[in-house]
Amino acid sequence: MKCLTYKQKAEWNDCVKSFPDWDVYYLCEYAESLMLHGDGEPILLCYEDAHVRMCYVVMKNDVASCPHFENQLPYGLYFDFETPYGYGGPLIDGDFSSHSQRQFIVQLQAFCEQTGVVSQFIRFNPLLDNQAHFTEVSDNVYLKDTVYIDTSSERNISANMDSTNRNKIRKAQNAGIQIIKAPIGDDSAFLEMYRETMQQRHADHYYYFSEPYFEFLQTALEDNVAIFYAMLDSKPVGGAVFLYTGKTMHYHLAGMHAAYRPLAAATLLIYEAAIWANHQGISRLHLGGGLKAEDDLFTFKKQFNRAGRLPFYIGRTIFIPSAYDYLLGIRQQLRPDFSRDNDFMIQYRG
Repeated sequence: MKCLTYKQKAEWNDCVKSFPDWDVYYLCEYAESLMLHGDGEPILLCYEDAHVRMCYVVMKNDVASCPHFENQLPYGLYFDFETPYGYGGPLIDGDFSSHSQRQFIVQLQAFCEQTGVVSQFIRFNPLLDNQAHFTEVSDNVYLKDTVYIDTSSERNISANMDSTNRNKIRKAQNAGIQIIKAPIGDDSAFLEMYRETMQQRHADHYYYFSEPYFEFLQTALEDNVAIFYAMLDSKPVGGAVFLYTGKTMHYHLAGMHAAYRPLAAATLLIYEAAIWANHQGISRLHLGGGLKAEDDLFTFKKQFNRAGRLPFYIGRTIFIPSAYDYLLGIRQQLRPDFSRDNDFMIQYRG
C-alpha cells in the first residue's frame, strides 16, 4: 500500500489512467477542485500484490473542523476519509480476492491508527458496480438507484426513452429551444441560473459552488468538462455542466431560469448532450439519482432510459473504534437528543 498526495499529480494521474475503467472522478484535478471547495486534502490510496492493482480517492478531513465539534477538539488529533463528491470506490485491475482485500485493510488500518484517521465513508461508482470488490474492506449498504443513458448509438438513446420525454423534446424544439456546447470558461450565465435553481430548491450551502471552483475546472480539467446551454432567441435559459472521459460522461451540475421550465428545455438539453456523447464514442451518460429514492428528480431522470437503473451503494469502515465512540459521546453530551444509532454512515457527523 502507498499514498499519493495531490502534489504528486503526474504520478497520481498516470496511476489512475493505467486502469481500464478509470473515470474523471479519480483524476487529481477533480479532487483538487473539491479541496478548493473546502472538502479536505486529496489522497490517492494505492495497493498492489501479485494478483491485483487497486486505487481509490479519499478526501482527508480534520474532525475538529466539523461544526458539530466546534471548540470541542484540538486540530490535528482526529481525521476521517470521504470519497469526493460524486462517485468513487476502487478501480481494480486483476483479482481483488478476499485474501488481497484483507491484506490491504490490515495495512490501511495500521496507517490510519498511526495518523489518527478514525473512519472512512465511501460513495461507490454505480457504473463500475465496485462495491462488490470491497466486501472485506467496508460495511456496504444499498442507498438508492441512479440512471444512465446508453449512448452507444443514437437509436438506443431514442428507443430507450419514455414516450413522455420524446413529446417534451418535440415541445422544446417547436418552442425554438436550441442546444449549444460551450467551453467551461463560458460560465457566467450558467452560474446565475445555477444559483437561482439552488435558491428555489432551498439547497444546502455546500451546493453553492464558487467562481474559483469553476475557474479551476476551466484551467485544470479543460479537456474533461463542458457546459451545454439551452438557448431561446440567443439567450441562455438553462444549462448543465458535464464531466467526461473517452468512455463515460456524467451530468454534474444544472440550472434553469424558472420561467422557462414549462418549455421542457432541460429534457432537450440532456437529449442533445447524449447525442454529442455518442458522436465522441462515449458509451454511457450517467445522470445520477434523486435527492431521495423515487423522488421527482429521479422520476425526471428515469424517463431517459426505462431500463437504465443502476444501484448506488455507500460504505463505512471504522479504523479506531475507541475514538469513534469518543466522538459519539461528545455529540451526545452536547445534545442529549442526539442518537448514536442515527442513519448517517459516519454517525458522529449526523
